[in-house]
Amino acid sequence: MNQSRLLFTGRGTSGSWTIRGEQLGHALGANVIPDARHLGRFDLAVLVKRGTPDLLSYLRGAKLPVVWDVVDSWPQPLGNTWDRDTCMRWMRAQIKQIRPIALVAATQAMAADCAEFGRPVLTLPHHARPGQRVNPIRARVRTVGYQGGPQYLGSWASVLDEACRARGWRFVINPVSLAELDIVVAVREPHGYAPRTWKSGVKAANAQGSGTPCILNREQGCIETASGAECWADTPEEMAAAFDSLIEQETRQRIAGQLLLAAPKLEDIAKVYAAWLNERLSS
Repeated sequence: MNQSRLLFTGRGTSGSWTIRGEQLGHALGANVIPDARHLGRFDLAVLVKRGTPDLLSYLRGAKLPVVWDVVDSWPQPLGNTWDRDTCMRWMRAQIKQIRPIALVAATQAMAADCAEFGRPVLTLPHHARPGQRVNPIRARVRTVGYQGGPQYLGSWASVLDEACRARGWRFVINPVSLAELDIVVAVREPHGYAPRTWKSGVKAANAQGSGTPCILNREQGCIETASGAECWADTPEEMAAAFDSLIEQETRQRIAGQLLLAAPKLEDIAKVYAAWLNERLSS
């Protein structure tokens, strides 16, 4: 693959762009240009998440083949409440507008849903954030945290705060580093078809990459990449039980080691991606 002829583009304003556009694009040696304009020197464009109306118009006008990395591009927060039928109607409209030659799916379940479009589909899970500090696994649990938009916590915010207070712990949102936490939680509300089935397991990947004991909703993206050391909670009762199961340092140390071994690395994901994109350029 001639990387100088490969473009990664998109709106360039989201965390998904940082991970799937900048980090993966640079790992592949591609041109990484948010909202690109001058397209004549490229053979293939990877559109990450969403494009501006102008970008989509330029891509069509240049007749540049497009691979669409769907990732979490449905409208949020509204789309987080949709059922499968509504999600698929939205997806069909996007396929008609973008006209991709191939698709990149964040989960196996999303890839299965994309089969109806008759295009090649690559399932590409999120890699763990590069350069994370490894969690030191302290003797006592003191801090539980969540990374992400606080608006997606819903009723979980009060559940987590109260459960932590009852144990003498502190609950924080968006710590600087997962290594500052003793336990990280990845939960959300509302929980429609897209977040439950299509959402990438990036929070699980980052917990694995830092070796931080984690408690996750049973989302497909997390289930598909699980190491076996994760804890699961979809109710306040399950969350309380998971908290209690992680009190002992020895337990958390064992879990941390298993998570670190399973962490999806940027270079490994990039190798899979490069081989698949090379097929698209060769076809």
